[in-house]
Amino acid sequence: MRKPVMTAVAFLAVGSLALTGCGQKNQSSGSSSAGASAKAASLPLAQINEKPRDQVKDGGTLRFGISLLPAAWNGLNVENNNVDLNSTIWWYVGVENFMYKADGTPVPNKDFLQSYDVKKASDNGGHQQVTLHLNPNAKWNSGRQIDYTDYVATWKANNGTNPAFKPATTDGFNQVTSITKGDKPTDVVITFKTSYPDWTSPFSVILPKEGASTPAAFNDGWKNFNPNWFAGPFTLDKIDKAQKTLTVKRNDKWWGDKSKLDSVSFKELDDATMTKAFANKEIDVVDTIITKDGYDTAKKRTDGQLREAGSLQWRHFTFNTKSQNLTDIKVRQAIVKGINREAIAKSDLAGLPVDPASVMLGNHFFMPGQVGYQDNAGPDSYNPEQAKKDLDAAGWKLNGSVREKDGKPLTIDYAMLTGVPTSENEGSLLKQNMASIGVKVNLVNTPADSMNDVLTNHSFGIIAFTWQGTPYPMNNVRQIYGAAAEGSNKPSESNYSQLVDPRLEKLIAQIDTEEDPAKRRDLTNQADKIIWDNVMTLPQYQRVQLTAVPANLANYGASTFQASTFKAEDVGYQK
Repeated sequence: MRKPVMTAVAFLAVGSLALTGCGQKNQSSGSSSAGASAKAASLPLAQINEKPRDQVKDGGTLRFGISLLPAAWNGLNVENNNVDLNSTIWWYVGVENFMYKADGTPVPNKDFLQSYDVKKASDNGGHQQVTLHLNPNAKWNSGRQIDYTDYVATWKANNGTNPAFKPATTDGFNQVTSITKGDKPTDVVITFKTSYPDWTSPFSVILPKEGASTPAAFNDGWKNFNPNWFAGPFTLDKIDKAQKTLTVKRNDKWWGDKSKLDSVSFKELDDATMTKAFANKEIDVVDTIITKDGYDTAKKRTDGQLREAGSLQWRHFTFNTKSQNLTDIKVRQAIVKGINREAIAKSDLAGLPVDPASVMLGNHFFMPGQVGYQDNAGPDSYNPEQAKKDLDAAGWKLNGSVREKDGKPLTIDYAMLTGVPTSENEGSLLKQNMASIGVKVNLVNTPADSMNDVLTNHSFGIIAFTWQGTPYPMNNVRQIYGAAAEGSNKPSESNYSQLVDPRLEKLIAQIDTEEDPAKRRDLTNQADKIIWDNVMTLPQYQRVQLTAVPANLANYGASTFQASTFKAEDVGYQK
C-alpha cells in the first residue's frame, strides 16, 4: 500500500488494505489523463504534473485523505508498518536518504546524503563496504547532527540479533557485520558479510539513536510525535482527534529548500467518504481509488483531475498455516484450486478503467512486464474438480454440503474487514467458491482498525489485504516468507503465514548476496515456486493507481514509486 519510505519493508494500508514489502517497477511518465482502459504493461510510471520550483506558488495547504492516523510513529516497527505512515506522512517529516527515478533507480537525496562510495566484495576481502557521506547540515529537530551513531542504533534495532526489538523486517540489516565512523562522524562505514546488491534499501530510512537504542524506545517510545526524533521539511503542527486530522507545517529548522506549501493535512476517512470529500473540496488528494463508486464520485469535482499510473500494490490472501484446518499443505493446495482469482479481480475492479485480465498476478515478487516476471501459478491454478479430488484424498469426505474428517467439519475463518469493500467482496466470493467444493467459510467481522492486531496475533485463518512493493523486489523475501533471522525456526514478524521452509531459507541467503542479476532473478523465481507450493500467500491481481488531485497541483499524483520522484518541499500549486 502511497509514497514512500523506500525501505525493503512491505507496508500495510488499511482502507485500501496495503502492506508494504515485495517491490516492483514499471515504466514512463507523462501528464494526466482520466480516461482509457488501463493496461498494466503499458501504464505510465508517473503522472505527476512535473514542474520546476520557480513555476510553483509559495503557500497553500494540501489536504490528504488517508485510511488511518498513526497509532505510533516508528514505521520500522512491525506494529506500525502501514502505508499511510511509511509512505505518505513520513515523506514530509522524516529522513529520506534516496530519491527514486521514474524507473525506480535510487539516487542520493542530497538534503541528507551527499554521496557514497562502494567497495565490491570481490575487491575487499569478500566483504562489500559502503561509505555514506552525510550532509553535515542535516540535523534532527533537536539540533543534534545526524551521524553514524544513528545508523548504528537503527541497524542494531532491526538486524534480528536481539529478539526484544520488534522490527517489520530484518532484511538487509541482518547482512551487516559492522557500522563505524569514517574520517568524521558524518562518514558512515557499513561493512557487509559478503556482497549485498540492494544495500540502498535498508539504509534509506534512519531513526535517531534516542528512539532506537533500546527495545523500550524502539517498540514503545513512539506513541506520541516527538519532534526531536524527526528531520524533514515539515514538522507536526497539531492533531485533532475529534476530527481525526493530523496537520504538519513548514519546519523552521529545515536546512534545505523552503517548502512551497505552508502546511499539509491528513484526514482519516473510509474509502467511500474519501472520494465524496474530494468531490466536495473538503480534501485534495485521494491516493488509491479502488471502486467504481469512488471513481465516479471523484470525477465530479470541477477543478479535479484523475492521474493514472502503474502500481506496486497487489491484492492477495494470506493463509495462516497454524490455523485450524489449514495446517495440512494438501488442504491449502486444494483450497487454492477452488478459488477463482480472475472472477475476484473482475468483481473487485468492476467499473474502473482497468482490464482485469491484464493485471492478474502469477508471482510474489515481480510484476507483469517486469524483467524477471514469470507466472508461477500455473495454467491449472483454478480447478475446482481437482480440488474436490484432492480433499477426498486428504481424508475430507463430503457429508451433506460440508466435508468432514474424524467427525469435524472443514471450516475456515476469514477475517472480513468491515467497511472495506474489497475485503468484504473477496470474503463473499471466497465463501461461494469454497461452498462449491464442500468447505465452509465463516466470515468473521473484523474492524479495519484492528487489522494490525489480527495479523500480529495470528487470529485469522485467511485474510485479504494489499502488499505494497518497493523498488527492491528481491530484497525482502525474508520479511514476508522467512524466519526472523538466518538459522532461526521462528517466523519473521511480518511472516503472517507462520511457515518457515528450510528450502526457502537456503535460497534467501543466496538471493541476498548474488551479484549476477540474471542468476538472482532465477533464484527468486525458485523461491516463488516454493511459496506457491506452500500456499503461504495467494496473489490475486496488481492494482492500478488512480489518484485524484486538483488539476493545478504540481509534482504529485499517480506514480509507481509514488512521491519518491520528488521532494516534499517541491510539491505545491502551479503558478
